[in-house]
Amino acid sequence: MSAAAGALMAAVTTAVVLPLLAGPSQDGSPTPAASSPSVSPGPDASKAAERSRVIRSGSIDGKKWSVTLTFYPEVPDDFPSSDTNVGAEGDRDADGGSGSGRGPRPEELSLLCQRVFIGGVQVDHQAGHWAGCSVVDGDDDFVQGAGLRSLSDKGASGTRIFVGNPASGTATARLTLDNGSVRTARVVTLPGTSYRAFALPIADGETIASVDTFDGQGDRLTHETYWD
Repeated sequence: MSAAAGALMAAVTTAVVLPLLAGPSQDGSPTPAASSPSVSPGPDASKAAERSRVIRSGSIDGKKWSVTLTFYPEVPDDFPSSDTNVGAEGDRDADGGSGSGRGPRPEELSLLCQRVFIGGVQVDHQAGHWAGCSVVDGDDDFVQGAGLRSLSDKGASGTRIFVGNPASGTATARLTLDNGSVRTARVVTLPGTSYRAFALPIADGETIASVDTFDGQGDRLTHETYWD
């Protein structure tokens, strides 16, 4: 797992590890309609624009939840100072972000944010607006990883969301619980980038037996059994 992956899924106070364009609900919850601009932006404007997508949303334990990816082609002015290393060389904070107060603001780099909300509260909101964000090298940096996200107990208990950033070619993910129940999710890519994710909810008291990923032909790519 690269440091860029760790930037998104690293262990934080509330995680084991790390009004938008409409995204897939996948579990029956309503999907907000995406608004269309009255005038289509030109190619340069589209390339420079912030891009955001709801990877998945739903409800579990009586709480609404969602996972969103947002890509900023240029690091915003109010993003904290940070080192400029990216990819395998980036020195990331434990909260999953690169803003650390060390060194100048990165220039000619981009920002990727993966935000998880449970019951209307952002996971790791104590870290501020840029929690879950990391400096990346453009729209095609290497970002892979996975982790359990929750509002308490470092993702070990309570309502949790399993979020994965899989390798290219991954189409679906399957989570199997100890009681034999199975949940699936499709991998969603943020338009105009290579960044992708899937999300699977886990209720309070449920225990994970395994997490598997598959390609578009249904062939299994990964099999993990160490999440609970």
